[in-house]
Amino acid sequence: MPWWSGWTERGAAGRSSRRRMLKEVAAGIGDLLFPSQCVGCGDMGRIRPGAFWCGPCWDELPWIQPPWCPICGVPYLSAPKDREDAWCGDCIGGNHVFDAARSAVFYEGKVRQGILQLKFGGKLSWVPALSELLFEAIARDPWNDRVDLVIAVPLHRRRLRHRGFNQSSLLARALARRLPKPCRLDALERNRWTEPQTRLQRADRLENVKGAFTVKHPGEVEGRTVLLVDDVFTTGTTLNECARTLKKAGASAVIALTVARSIPKHRFHKKSASSVYPEGSVCAE
Repeated sequence: MPWWSGWTERGAAGRSSRRRMLKEVAAGIGDLLFPSQCVGCGDMGRIRPGAFWCGPCWDELPWIQPPWCPICGVPYLSAPKDREDAWCGDCIGGNHVFDAARSAVFYEGKVRQGILQLKFGGKLSWVPALSELLFEAIARDPWNDRVDLVIAVPLHRRRLRHRGFNQSSLLARALARRLPKPCRLDALERNRWTEPQTRLQRADRLENVKGAFTVKHPGEVEGRTVLLVDDVFTTGTTLNECARTLKKAGASAVIALTVARSIPKHRFHKKSASSVYPEGSVCAE
């Protein structure tokens, strides 16, 4: 080893340390000149350091909590809080391909507004705040320790050109930094154009996304537990098709993770207390 190598390494370490110090100083000055605002209420005095929600707004978010189906994560809203988790009718019937699905909050209120502003208004400032919710949802779940790779539900290149970005990719990348886990945004691609799922009935949704995805680099997912990130869980058809594609390519498990879950009011009905769905459940389409 050359005699000067120690000096070179120490010099590089010193430069790295100085860069970190300058970043910390710059961040401190930035916080003083431009204090962080809570995305929920705009308050600048109550927000936690490094966070994007103040304490009161964080506590008031419509968190999805147990008891729920341990597979698809559908919550049993009318069940006692101390009730044990139980499989829902869809999962008993084997309707889902992913190994688990989790969502942080219900698709309503400020979070719904933020997702819509990000997705259709281009307000990228929502990405850190929404990824904070993703982190909270997966960090408290036992699946977190098994995650090997983070990927996003992809957009078709035509829609990507129109929108300019994939909101799910931005959320996945921000979450991967927080975990921290490797993130491969090019691992999964949408190989054909599909109609927006919100316009379709369930049977049409299934047909719409059938065969729509391809794993570009199977070696990257083979034998790995993949965390699949999207913005909203509605019926789970897109997440299911992505999971099916990933498993065909060799993924050992797929966990779907979304910021929010949409459960329309008309899906709250008495049949959820029948033998088809466990008592107190909300039917998952």
